[in-house]
Amino acid sequence: MGNMDLLHQVDLNIVKEVVAICEKHGFTYFMLGGTMLGAVRHKGFIPWDDDIDLGIPRIDYEAFLKVAPKELSSHLKVVNYRTDPDYHYYITRILDTETKVEEERIGNENRYTNASIDIFPIDGTPNNEILRKLYFFRVLYHRALMSLCYKDSIDRKRPRGTAEKILLWVMERIPVEKMTTPHRQKEKIDRLLKSQRIDGAKYIGNIMGAYRTKEIVPAEFYGKGKMYPFEDIELRGMELADEYLTWTYGDYMKLPPEDKRKTHFKILEIHGKKIEE
Repeated sequence: MGNMDLLHQVDLNIVKEVVAICEKHGFTYFMLGGTMLGAVRHKGFIPWDDDIDLGIPRIDYEAFLKVAPKELSSHLKVVNYRTDPDYHYYITRILDTETKVEEERIGNENRYTNASIDIFPIDGTPNNEILRKLYFFRVLYHRALMSLCYKDSIDRKRPRGTAEKILLWVMERIPVEKMTTPHRQKEKIDRLLKSQRIDGAKYIGNIMGAYRTKEIVPAEFYGKGKMYPFEDIELRGMELADEYLTWTYGDYMKLPPEDKRKTHFKILEIHGKKIEE
């Protein structure tokens, strides 16, 4: 079994536990981003991709965070900015503490971590277009400040637009870490996101994903959700998967060129056993 297959199996085992908790408590969840794309295009993982993204509507997300630490297996750990001051991100990660992986885009000692899946809160946005754009700007501003507090961890390989490159160049020369703390920025993001209810919102989603505002989509794309085959199980995804994937990715059935097929992690150890190359 290759490195990627092993990583997929670990991720799948985490997902099965998360889904079981959601089903037990009646929490709604959805596959997001590349996971939704993998389900439609590959009936499972994108072969070269190694992460799973699930979204849980805000009310259920907060409830999930209360019960999950008690109900997940002892080797699975729930981390987010509230539980761990050293954790770099706003979103929640479920780590398998018995695996060791290397995050290939990070060049310092922070590159060693555990296999994990990401859980995003799904929030609403303002229905007024101008207010929605202002809201996006505010969230992305605090997200940029948060990232700049961790200059070493910024993904240098990710393609960015000219405006974003210029902003990054300028901001990297400002000593942001002396002006604020990442935790303070995460608190501000949290307040902004929680201020937007899903009920009645025309556009909903997770602005904290890799595609930022492209992951904010018409609420009917989510709908009530429907089940899709994913490897050896079924997972809930968007009711209007084609519309969602076209909105986010364009021609999503076309495979990217090989040099654009990014892997994030390499598995080094499972349950104390080193994985040989």
